[in-house]
Amino acid sequence: MPPKHSTTTTATLSLLEPGIIEQRYHDTAQFSQEALVENIEAMEALCGHHGPCGILSIFPAGMAIHPGLMNTDVYREQRTKGHMKALAVVTDSAELYTASKLYFLYHQQPFATKVFEDEHDALKWLRQQGRPAGGA
Repeated sequence: MPPKHSTTTTATLSLLEPGIIEQRYHDTAQFSQEALVENIEAMEALCGHHGPCGILSIFPAGMAIHPGLMNTDVYREQRTKGHMKALAVVTDSAELYTASKLYFLYHQQPFATKVFEDEHDALKWLRQQGRPAGGA
């Protein structure tokens, strides 16, 4: 039976439903390139077992951002791998919200991205991304 959960040094990843993985960062997580790479690898492993996924990435309040991340497209390899269908970032931090929006404006992705303040809205949006065009 394929795994439905994975834990990294900074986050817990769980298959919420077919096609959607929740990536919930721990309260003490520091946002670094190494942490992102580790989490992308965990996401790829889960999506590899369950098919292309939408990612619900939840950042805790007060999570520090490593400034160098803004200059690096950490999702570059997803252009050819195709594991991600969409990425919804959720944060209640004004700093992380703004930084995330700027990051995705600067680093255009081959999958849909959107930043939210509310998990429910983000999950609803992810579900819509998984539907075929024109689907209900």
